[in-house]
Amino acid sequence: MSEWYQIESNSLIIQITSKGAEMKRLFSRDWHRELLWQGDEKNWNRSAPVLFPIVGKLKDDEYVIKDKTFAMTQHGFARDFEFKCTDCGTTEAEFLMVASQESFNQYPFLFELRVRYKVEDSKVSISYFVKNDDRQDIFFSIGAHPGFETKDFANYEIRFEKEEKEYFRVKNSLVDWSRSYEFKADKLVVEKEIFKDDALIFKKLKSKYVDLVDLKRKEIIRVQSNAPFWGIWAKPDVPFVCLEPWYGVADSADHDKDFETKNGIITLSEGEVFGFSYTIEMKHLEMAPDALKKK
Repeated sequence: MSEWYQIESNSLIIQITSKGAEMKRLFSRDWHRELLWQGDEKNWNRSAPVLFPIVGKLKDDEYVIKDKTFAMTQHGFARDFEFKCTDCGTTEAEFLMVASQESFNQYPFLFELRVRYKVEDSKVSISYFVKNDDRQDIFFSIGAHPGFETKDFANYEIRFEKEEKEYFRVKNSLVDWSRSYEFKADKLVVEKEIFKDDALIFKKLKSKYVDLVDLKRKEIIRVQSNAPFWGIWAKPDVPFVCLEPWYGVADSADHDKDFETKNGIITLSEGEVFGFSYTIEMKHLEMAPDALKKK
């Protein structure tokens, strides 16, 4: 049975479930509302899953390590495994998952995965730490997938810190790197049509943060990270938008399934630890001069 944990500040209440160490509530006391998508069976039954040891989909849902083939579904298994809360405080909480026989069936490596949440004022920091407990190199990707509730697409824009030039699309759940879509702007209007073919994929983003701007309420949800890949995903006619910093990305149709050469794969030596973090921060539009310039 999964357990629930809560951390809070004067501005935020955050609840995390031990299943997947997933943040399920991000309630703003200042704005008097829930910010995360609460999930439903029909459209997307998650809120902010942890993506490990892959991000996105594998070609044919399988990969090869040293001539042995393993099966794994989209975004990996961490989001469905139980974590143990190893540090359960009032403003910080850390969760741990270690390799098991169940994980070995999909992923033949010894590892530790820690997910740490820390809240301060109107900002929450989420950090991931992967430790190689094996006697060989391990290979993995890791990413975040927070989904934010959007009541009406017409009220929202996605704004970038800097002007970006291109993005890529997903075709049959795999990234199509053969064609880029010119962007050359610092904002995207949130429209149903733009997400009709699944997520938008960005690589080597110049911007360190991406804003989901509610023009009607004059509110900003800012996601900040130095991740090399970002995904932006929504579903037409469904009220959420996901801003996703990733260390890794889905396969392309021409990939040979070799896990060690997978695009964006991380190689970690014995005993080493890889860390990656991102923040979610609430801002008022009138208090963000950079955002006002872009209006």
